Amino acid sequence: MTQDSILPLDIITIEQSDSDSILKTRAEAISFPLTHENRLLITAMRNKLFQLGGVGLAAPQVKQNKQIIAIYISEDAAKLRVHASAYPMHIMINPSYEPVAETVIISDFEGCYSVASKSGKVPRHQAINLTYQDEDGQLYLKTVSGFYARVLQHEIDHLNGILITDRLTPDCVQGSTEAMMALRYRELSAAQKLLFDQLAAKKRATREDATTDSQA
Repeated sequence: MTQDSILPLDIITIEQSDSDSILKTRAEAISFPLTHENRLLITAMRNKLFQLGGVGLAAPQVKQNKQIIAIYISEDAAKLRVHASAYPMHIMINPSYEPVAETVIISDFEGCYSVASKSGKVPRHQAINLTYQDEDGQLYLKTVSGFYARVLQHEIDHLNGILITDRLTPDCVQGSTEAMMALRYRELSAAQKLLFDQLAAKKRATREDATTDSQA
């Protein structure tokens, strides 16, 4: 695969009939050393996540059936969550997790770039035991908790063909993306609402600039 065949990356959604197979299939493990193709993909995923302004991205979401995720929790994103910390952009390869013994289950708002029609309060383990490799193949074993653990569970689920629609049981708060966004907004503090509005305006401007560039 050449660089041109990987870039740019487009998000696929479960609502697209031709995307169901890759989004609902377990991704393939990555071997080391990384191939040139996989290094290009990782670079493209970093760029895509920065462009989206999101906190996580899994390779199947960009139609690559590979066990690679990108994570980036900015200072602003952390401020919109309770007791969340910022994390710089980083890549995890072949990641997996197990819940910490006796950890509690907490439900909180989640959306998904690959699920356009629904979001809601997804139940997740508060703490997990995490295993993954970095881009050099170094193996890591960590215990993480809070919002970071939530993001990791979401992205690792993607590698196992699991979406938020599979986690949202009938008793979960859920609905259209627009309705859940409005509900989440109402639950923010005044300071968080101001920040939320600023970030939303920034994202709109970014999308408008991208559209202008594509039409130039």
